[in-house]
Amino acid sequence: MEKNKEKKCCCDEKKDECSCEKNCDCQKNIEGESEKKCDCSHKNESSTNENNGKTKEEFYLDLAQRLQAEFENFRKRTHFEMIKAKEDGQISVIEAFLPCLDTFKVAEKSISDKQVLEGVKMIELSILEALKKLEVEKIEAVGEKYDPNLHTAIAVACVGDKENDIILEEYQAGYKFKNRVIRYSKVIVNKKED
Repeated sequence: MEKNKEKKCCCDEKKDECSCEKNCDCQKNIEGESEKKCDCSHKNESSTNENNGKTKEEFYLDLAQRLQAEFENFRKRTHFEMIKAKEDGQISVIEAFLPCLDTFKVAEKSISDKQVLEGVKMIELSILEALKKLEVEKIEAVGEKYDPNLHTAIAVACVGDKENDIILEEYQAGYKFKNRVIRYSKVIVNKKED
């Protein structure tokens, strides 16, 4: 007894006609219709895909390459977002900590004992060193030229022997984190009358 051989479709996609052996699946589907159109789902494997005339192999290779590129972009974007979230968290902590640093300046003005004053200054310096390790630095102000990207002018004064736009006094210290300003310096700026 002969084994039933699977009949293969040899239809031409471009002609849209069935040229298979009799009694194949697509022949059965079109019997009785006036036009012979092949709706066979088992077309030749090496036939070209409808997408830009590429073969299936080329189509799937292109698809795999696009998916790989999208995944690589996703990975880079996720890595960048994680770094930014970490930095935003650090900035939140630093911002909460800065008013404590401001109290050192107030304390230094009210302490008359030199030894206590030196101890307070040592504590302030050690905190500033710890912040420096976290890439937080104090914005230089007094004697520097006013820069609206770093300083906020809260008042102006006129001192004849100083240049125009030179910062005369710092009311509140400003700080940067990795070149990103987290608090602007509040300063008094020299403005000569014209």
